[in-house]
Amino acid sequence: MNKPTLSLSREYLIKEYFSLSVKQRVTTTTIIMQLLNNHSNTNTLPSTVRVLKMNLPSVLQTSCYNDDNIPFHIEVKNTELGHLFEHILLEYLCQLKIAKGFRQATFSGRTRWNWIKDPKGKFHIHLTCGNKDADILPLAVKKTIA
Repeated sequence: MNKPTLSLSREYLIKEYFSLSVKQRVTTTTIIMQLLNNHSNTNTLPSTVRVLKMNLPSVLQTSCYNDDNIPFHIEVKNTELGHLFEHILLEYLCQLKIAKGFRQATFSGRTRWNWIKDPKGKFHIHLTCGNKDADILPLAVKKTIA
C-alpha cells in the first residue's frame, strides 16, 4: 500500500526581515527561512529576552537539545534567529493544540544551516507537525511571525 504524499505549501514574505517557504507533509513540516537583513543571531538583538518575557514567557522554559546542553533561557541570548523561530513556533503549536481540547501537546524540531553551501541567513527548520495538525500550523506561523 502506498503512503499518502499530500503536502501543503505556503510562502510568506516579511519585508526587510525574512522569507519563509513552508511545506507540510503527512507527518512532518519543513520550513526554509531566509533572512533579509544582517541580523542572524540574537546577540545583535539585546532586547530578545525582554520581548519574549513580555509576549511569550513560556518559550523560555522549552527544552533545547544543543551540543553544549545549554538551557534555552540561556541559549536564547546567543542563538541563530532560525533556531529562535523554531522554538517560538513549537510553543505556539503546543498552545494551539491544547486550546483545541487536547490534554497535552508535544512537537519537536531541528534547525540546521550551512552558510558555506547556502547563502548566509538561510535556515532549514524541520518539525514533527504533519497534516493532522494542518488546521493549527498556519495560525502558529502567523503568531510566530508577529
